[in-house]
Amino acid sequence: MLQISLKAARVNSDLKQGDVVNILKESYGVDITRQRLAEYEKDATDVPISLAKQLSSIYGISEENIFFGDRSTLSYTIRMKNKSELIS
Repeated sequence: MLQISLKAARVNSDLKQGDVVNILKESYGVDITRQRLAEYEKDATDVPISLAKQLSSIYGISEENIFFGDRSTLSYTIRMKNKSELIS
């Protein structure tokens, strides 16, 4: 299963962090800062489940297709997957 980062999901949805913060507040009553969203995009391991569901809804992508870990782990996972595909 292909997973993308929170940032990639946001960028693919053509949204800025400020847009997402506004949507969260207006549509879900969730009040987080742009800075906090940026922190979650760098390391999504501590994203609350309710927020993960809301973000996946905003981005139009299933939660299962969003990587909820840190970016370095995602980069490593992708490199290893690509390496194994080259070998096989």
